[in-house]
Amino acid sequence: MLEEHKHEHPTHNFDGIVENRERTPPIYFNILFYGLIAWGLVFSAYFLLSGWSSEGEFKQEMADFQQQTQSTPPRAQGAARSADQPGAALDAEALYLEHCAVCHGDKGEGGIGPDLRAGGFEYGRSREKIAESISQGRPGGMPGFASQLSADKIQALAAYVLELK
Repeated sequence: MLEEHKHEHPTHNFDGIVENRERTPPIYFNILFYGLIAWGLVFSAYFLLSGWSSEGEFKQEMADFQQQTQSTPPRAQGAARSADQPGAALDAEALYLEHCAVCHGDKGEGGIGPDLRAGGFEYGRSREKIAESISQGRPGGMPGFASQLSADKIQALAAYVLELK
């Protein structure tokens, strides 16, 4: 069928598909089409020839971070604790940073875990309830630390969490 057809007319009908060769694409289509090709070439050339790499950017950010952490002084011990508080001799802030800051943030601002500076806690805001949460854990992601921390350390952490406001 196609071999016998002569292209005398600009409009053709092949098996119900109408082809119209009279109309050309609108000028904005051609501008967008060739403009995107040019932009893609310029964009690719810039990143290929400029020497930029995500690995280099990562290394630079890590070097900046390490320099920043080395230049900052070690954290001062938390607020003065009275001798009658359990765990007064323990550095509760260091314990917090070691065990809790990963989920709750360096200053208790939250992250994976909830904000510890907020007004109310789901399981209670007393020192006993907080110590219970630390030692036994809570459903939904809070692990228990009773096997890793002594009772004095747990009480010191509970007192420290109450100080975070």
